[in-house]
Amino acid sequence: MEGKHDAAPHTAQFPRRYSLGSNKNYRYVYRRGKSHPSKNMVLIYLRGKELKIGFSVSGKVGNAVTRNRIRRYLREDVRKIRAHMKGGKYIFVARPSASNARHELLTREMHSVLSRAKLLNEEV
Repeated sequence: MEGKHDAAPHTAQFPRRYSLGSNKNYRYVYRRGKSHPSKNMVLIYLRGKELKIGFSVSGKVGNAVTRNRIRRYLREDVRKIRAHMKGGKYIFVARPSASNARHELLTREMHSVLSRAKLLNEEV
């Protein structure tokens, strides 16, 4: 049976084990983490052994469709460079200007923020 249940291979998905998880974890990283701003996003990072990643896109960014699109873009970009990221807890916070930005710009900006913060193991 083809069509409806043909999903992307598991390697293309964003595994749950990398998720930051509950609101308590987000609050902890916001309180203790270091902030690394850029034009369309802010990275908040807290050192740690294992890699945990969260995304925050507030209602100021746009309607639900826009917020989910930006969240998908960010998640896809992290999925591609996850192997090169140092361990720790990351939160990528989208700014309102991200709603007008193209995916390529957000990708370059994410790589730039991670490089400036020295959070990449090697050049990607």
